Amino acid sequence: MIKDYDILDLLPHRPPFVMVDRLTEFEGYYAATTTLIREDNIFCRDGLFCEAGLMENMAQTCAARLGYKSLMSHATVKLGIIGAVRDFHVYFLPEAGDLLETSILIEHEVFNAILLKAEIRCKGRIAATGHMKLFLTDVESQPYEGA
Repeated sequence: MIKDYDILDLLPHRPPFVMVDRLTEFEGYYAATTTLIREDNIFCRDGLFCEAGLMENMAQTCAARLGYKSLMSHATVKLGIIGAVRDFHVYFLPEAGDLLETSILIEHEVFNAILLKAEIRCKGRIAATGHMKLFLTDVESQPYEGA
């Protein structure tokens, strides 16, 4: 059972650029999140969550894992950047109001480089899959001041 943190404590991202709502699983190199797609999401166009949003949701699922890992070891949450994406496949675009269930599995983690594979499910179907290379920076997350 994971400790339930506010997602803004786990992520270096701030609204309106937050693409995950809750970290639901964390075990070793695996993590999962859920996200409710809201119509006012910056990646929603004509009621559909676009490809860039799906990609960012995958990356932020990894960021939530890293943030959780950092907080559990009493370290600060750091900013990561997407270095490369490969084999990114979108099978359908989720709609506003849909719930995304995203899972990532870290394939390699060396120094500040992370290689992962990700899958997004929506309504029991695979919406997108892909592999990413992320780099963790030394830039610390800033506390959220609220809206």
